[in-house]
Amino acid sequence: MAEKKIKETNEEEKFIVEDAFARIEEIIRALEEPETKLSDAMELYKEGVVLSEKCRDNLEGVEKEIKILNAEDEN
Repeated sequence: MAEKKIKETNEEEKFIVEDAFARIEEIIRALEEPETKLSDAMELYKEGVVLSEKCRDNLEGVEKEIKILNAEDEN
C-alpha cells in the first residue's frame, strides 16, 4: 500500500498537529474502503493510534501553556 506516513518525530523535527489530523483522516478513509486488506488495516490502525496519542499529548501541552499564560496575566 503506497500511503504516505507522517515521519517519526525526533529532536530536529517539530510535530505538527494539523498534519497529523490530516493523516488520521486519510487513515479513516482507507479503513472505510472494503478492498483494504486486513494486514494493511491493522498497520493503518496502529499508525492512527500513535498519531492520536501524539495529538493528545501535544494538545495537553498547549493547554498547559495557555493556563500558565493566563495565570501570569492575572498576576
